[in-house]
Amino acid sequence: MSSFIILHQPVISGDINADGKTNLADVVLLQKWLLGFPETKLANWQAGDLNADRILNGFDLCLLRNNVI
Repeated sequence: MSSFIILHQPVISGDINADGKTNLADVVLLQKWLLGFPETKLANWQAGDLNADRILNGFDLCLLRNNVI
């Protein structure tokens, strides 16, 4: 009998679209989500909580922009 081990990939800080990297696409996605654009979904909101307060807001967006720049 074979057994499988499911490995979870580590969370990359700022990678809210879960594509394996933090870049401008994550900034745009978070900005659209914060502005309430319809059908905007975050693949991993926890990766966007850069100040670790368990809330996504403009502070996280500012930190994410700084990280990308």
